Amino acid sequence: MNRNQHIILAIGGIALALILFVSGAASASALQDRMKARLPEIVALKSKGVIGETFQGYLDFVGQSREGADMVAAENADRKALYTAVAQKTGATVDQVGSRAALKWKENLGPGEYFKNEDGTWIKK
Repeated sequence: MNRNQHIILAIGGIALALILFVSGAASASALQDRMKARLPEIVALKSKGVIGETFQGYLDFVGQSREGADMVAAENADRKALYTAVAQKTGATVDQVGSRAALKWKENLGPGEYFKNEDGTWIKK
């Protein structure tokens, strides 16, 4: 299995696990479709070192470049919607759900991709 297939399966699994908690199949499906559509661009920006995952479960810019800013904002908005739905269903906070998701995002980083720790430092896998 190549790297992109692995990433797609991992992100799909994370999204599916979160979506299972979202009420309303239509909205869950729409979120999943949007996230899947953005995935190639997210993978490319991560590979280039433009963006990385954060300990909070969101994307952020590693350096000065803001390439893909609209896509990053849209992805983060959809992630927040998913985390909020999960939090409402489980009694956890949105921050707790995001932090748990961040662990999965971190596990699935490819070589050379970045993760932002709680202290604000970026680590390169």
